[in-house]
Amino acid sequence: MIKRNLLLGLGIFILSLTVVSASVEISANSYYPSPAEAGGYVTVELKVMNKGNLPTDAVVKFEESYPFYMDPGEQTEFTLEDIDENSVALQKFKVRIDSAAKDGENSVVFKYKDCAGCEWKEKGIPITVIEAQTTFDVVLQELNTEGVYIAIANIGKNTANAVTVRIPEQDYFTTDLISASIVGNLESGDYTLVSFQIVPKSQAIVPPISEDETTKTPKQTSTEKQDLKIQIDYTDPLGIRRTVYESIPMSVSSLKSTSASALGTASMGVAKSSSGFFSGFWFWAFIVLVLGIFGKKFYPKLKLKLKKK
Repeated sequence: MIKRNLLLGLGIFILSLTVVSASVEISANSYYPSPAEAGGYVTVELKVMNKGNLPTDAVVKFEESYPFYMDPGEQTEFTLEDIDENSVALQKFKVRIDSAAKDGENSVVFKYKDCAGCEWKEKGIPITVIEAQTTFDVVLQELNTEGVYIAIANIGKNTANAVTVRIPEQDYFTTDLISASIVGNLESGDYTLVSFQIVPKSQAIVPPISEDETTKTPKQTSTEKQDLKIQIDYTDPLGIRRTVYESIPMSVSSLKSTSASALGTASMGVAKSSSGFFSGFWFWAFIVLVLGIFGKKFYPKLKLKLKKK
C-alpha cells in the first residue's frame, strides 16, 4: 500500500513538472522597422507568456537561421526570472538581416524553455523583409575638350529618387566650376549622362614613359591611371537618403592633354579675334576709304592756300 502511494505521488509530481514546463509560450509582441530592410537590422520584441498557475522562470535564445544573424559579441540568450502565473514578460533581440535576403516573409527562429533541465522548444516568427537599396553601374562615356562625360545606370530593381552625382574631394583629381549635378529619378534599368570639367591635381605628376629593355616598348607606369571617385546620393523607396561610391579608371596624362588642348584652343580663338581684323582685306579697305574721305575734304582747301601764297 505504501509502495503504491509512493508511486502515485511520484507520478503526480512528474505530471506537475510536465504541466509547468508546458505553461510557457512565446510570440512576437512587435518588430521594427516594419517592413524590415535587407542588409539592415530588425528589433524583435518577444512576448513570453506564463500560462500556468505557478510562477516560473523562462529562458529564451536566438537561433541563427538564414537570413538572420547577430553581430559578434551580441547576447543571444536571456533568462527571465519569476514570471507570475498568467503573466507576460518582454525581451528584445536586435537581429541583422543578410543583404541578399529575399523579399517577402522570412522566419526568424527562437528557442525557449521554462526550466534548466527542460528541452528546448522552437518558434519561428515571420518577418516581412524588403530590399530597398539599389545598385549602379558607372562607366566613362566620353572625354573631350568640353569635359568628362560619365554614364550612370540603375542596375538594381528599385527606383532611385532625387539622384545627385558628385565628384568628391580626392587625391588626384579636382573639378572646375561645379562638382555636383542633380539628375532626378532613375527607375530600374534607366541611365543618364553627367559631365564635369575634371582636371588633374598638381601632385598627380605622370613620370616619363620608359621603355622596356627587352621589347623596347613603352611601359605603363603605376601612376598613369588613377581611380576617379564618384559619389551618388539617392532616396530609396522607404524614404531613406543613401550614399554609394563608385570609381572609374582615368588616364592622368590623357586628361592633362585634353585640358591643354582646350586651353590652347581658347587662346588661339582670342588671338584670332584680336589680330584677324588688322591683318585681313577689310582692314586695308577701311584705311583706303578713310584716306579717300580725308583727301576729298581737305585737299581743295590745301590747294587754295598754296595758290594764295
